[in-house]
Formats: sequence, structure tokens, C-alpha cells
Amino acid sequence: MTDQIDARSAEIARARRVKRVNAITALAIGSILAALVLKLVHFDVREFDPLHLVAGFLAGVLYANAFEYVLHRFFLHWGEGFLMQRHGLHHDTAGAPEEPRYVNFATSPWVVVLVFVLNALPVLALELFLHIGLAVGIFVGFTLYFIAYEEIHWRFHLDGWLPGWLRTARNHHMLHHGGFDGRYNVFLPIFDWIFQRSAWKQGS
Repeated sequence: MTDQIDARSAEIARARRVKRVNAITALAIGSILAALVLKLVHFDVREFDPLHLVAGFLAGVLYANAFEYVLHRFFLHWGEGFLMQRHGLHHDTAGAPEEPRYVNFATSPWVVVLVFVLNALPVLALELFLHIGLAVGIFVGFTLYFIAYEEIHWRFHLDGWLPGWLRTARNHHMLHHGGFDGRYNVFLPIFDWIFQRSAWKQGS
């Protein structure tokens, strides 16, 4: 029993370091992308419109939520392959000493970089061709969502402190782990609600 507790403590310490590196990587790459946009559009502080930043931030949160839903539903729970097998370990190790190893979004910061770069391409293209002024806010929203996602998911699984409103979200996520269909958004079920509210009303 003591060996299991020691093994779990070691896994938690290791995974906490991974989570910290992921957060730092997300902040760094998100900042670089925002700076790149400011450079490309020749930003002038005299023309700054805070409404564009707020609108972009909300769009970034919504985009990140959609990305999370699509990734989780169609790549981690559908078909076969490395991503599905890796995510299966996250489900299969719940409560086991090695559970913390599979709670982080990724074990390598390069995966975080790849996720940000791939998601940045359509945002950059939109900004360069349409000049709508939302890209900086989108990158801020996406970055903060990613960091919040990983931290909250960690607390859901490893019994960290949560404010009251997130306890309901934890129940939502744990139903996903309990074998219920859907519930692919971890803490902010916007796209779950859009695509699955009729199923929830039927009690599934």
C-alpha cells in the first residue's frame, strides 16, 4: 500500500512539472503569435480598439472550445490509432497510481507548439485577408483557455480545490468517464450543449 502511495506521489510530481512546462509553452507561443500579428498588421496604438480585443478574446475561447470538442470526439474517441490508444490510457488508469501520467494534455511541449501553430494558420489567414482585427484577442483567448483546460482537468482528476461552479462541471466530466456517451468538453460544455442537449433531455 505504501509503495502505491509513493508511486502515485512520484507520478503527481512528474505530471505537475509537465503541466507547468505546458503552461509556460502555451504562454510563450501564444505571445509570439500575438506579436507576429501586431507586426504583420503594422499595429498603431492610436488606432487600438478595445472592443476588437474583447470580441477576439470571446472568439478565441469559442474557437478553443470547438477545437477541444472536435479533437476529443472525433480523434480521441473514434476510430483507431495512436491518439485514441493514448487517450484510452487516460480512461483506463483512473484511480490507479499511474493516473497522473495521463492527465496532462501532452507530455511534450512540442505537442503544445504544434497544436498552437496548426490552429494559428486559419486565424492568421483570416486576419491577413480580411483585416478584421480579432487575431490578437483570439490568440489570447485560445492561450488562456488551453491553460485553464489543463489546470481544471488536472484538478478534476487529482482532487484539487475547485470553486463551486466548477463542481458541476466536474460531475459533467466524470459522467464522460463513467461511460456516458458524449460530454467531450471538459469544463465549459458549449459544444456539448449545442450537439447533445436533446440526448441529455432523454437522460443519456
